[in-house]
Amino acid sequence: MSVETGKISEFLDETLEVARFSDVSNNGLQIGNGGTVSKIAFGVDASLRGLRSAVAAGADLLVCHHGLSWGDSLKRITGLNYELVSYAIQNNLAVYAAHLPLDAHPVYGNNAQLCRILGVGHKRPAFDYHGQPIGFVGTLSRAMSFSAFCDRVREQISPNPLILDFGKASVRTVGIVSGGAAEMVDQAAALGVDLYLTGESGLVGYTAAENLGMNVIFAGHYATETWGVRALEPLVRKRFGIPTVMLDFKIKF
Repeated sequence: MSVETGKISEFLDETLEVARFSDVSNNGLQIGNGGTVSKIAFGVDASLRGLRSAVAAGADLLVCHHGLSWGDSLKRITGLNYELVSYAIQNNLAVYAAHLPLDAHPVYGNNAQLCRILGVGHKRPAFDYHGQPIGFVGTLSRAMSFSAFCDRVREQISPNPLILDFGKASVRTVGIVSGGAAEMVDQAAALGVDLYLTGESGLVGYTAAENLGMNVIFAGHYATETWGVRALEPLVRKRFGIPTVMLDFKIKF
């Protein structure tokens, strides 16, 4: 069984409200294929390993968070761009990317899924990025110690997060933005949360957390951004009735 590539792309565009977002990523179908799809791979990155793994799994569409086309990054198809694009085309592999739309979605997004997994309820959109809220603020059902919440992150998200314990000993309100959002520590402080969780660390984020007296957990860029594509996989499989596969490389950054 196969499904038109365009129908899958349109379904994802509508579900994720791709047109609503201003993003450096050129979200949507970035590379086409012969026109139909019989198996879909889901993964975080359209890296060479991601493309090769999708093809090895027998997929003819890769749905990912980090695609190949960013701004005018494909202005020249030379070097690595040529290797990536030509590999996809030669192997009839379409590539669909959703960056900010897959961070911000209230059900299938990375941040909504992180809230679900970590038990953060009553979530509301927060954390402004170029005029768009991309994360959430929510509450735990009951207050817990910061160390106990860190253990929950180790069990559910990443075994070795970077932990900054500059804030309260107990946690009830939590702010979450997946990926590389260390610069949003100040927004977390302004929102009054007890804890801010993001992916990638940085000296700016460390200094801000120390100055503002904030608890911050950096759980890994990759580790915090597998959840959106994971949530999309069963949705798309059920909608179109074709096989899917999840690509997870357990990257530690």
